[in-house]
Amino acid sequence: MTLADGLQKYEGEPDSDYKWTQELELKGQEILNLLNRCGDKPGEDELDKAKKFLIEVEKWKAMCDRTRTGNAKKNSNTDVWSALLGAVRAKSDEKALLAIMELKGFGSSLDEETQQRRAKVATAVLRFLWPEKWGVVDWRTAAMLGLLEKHKWNVDRALSEAKTRSAEDLRGSLDLINEKAACELNEKYRVVSRKYPDDLPRAADVDMALFGLSLEAWPMRS
Repeated sequence: MTLADGLQKYEGEPDSDYKWTQELELKGQEILNLLNRCGDKPGEDELDKAKKFLIEVEKWKAMCDRTRTGNAKKNSNTDVWSALLGAVRAKSDEKALLAIMELKGFGSSLDEETQQRRAKVATAVLRFLWPEKWGVVDWRTAAMLGLLEKHKWNVDRALSEAKTRSAEDLRGSLDLINEKAACELNEKYRVVSRKYPDDLPRAADVDMALFGLSLEAWPMRS
């Protein structure tokens, strides 16, 4: 297999909701256009659209698992707009991510043990605003990327080892990915996309390819 095969698997996998992903990418571009056009003076319609976008991204990231949704709607419309606008105006990747992480359900809460914040859900928002330079970070993509690097990008060898690793253990060890680690992973996505411009031209394509490969190693529970 190749990394590009992982993207094809993602696109064909029912659990990946690829059609929904494409639809949400279009909505992300609509929201980005609204943010750039309205800036500090959004109307009620723009505020409402931004809030609905955030709620849908949360559902997408949770794969509709209701136990992992419900926080996005707790944010006020103005707070959502401010966070998204802050990401647009940010001068660095980390600041863009931190702007989204101010929102409830997207990284605002500190982990009691480490006093750090989780950036994984926030990366999904940036992924739909700027798919060319942002991909989602989660335990699957981080674990798969680490194994590919270990095996010098030999996909078959990486998958062979992945199948011997416990998904539960990996999920636990990669539970907390903070803003710095998320930015580092996204920079790696960009490097890979530049290496394979024909097959994986965007950071989001690399993310989806890694996720697709992870489904080979750790299938979704039915």
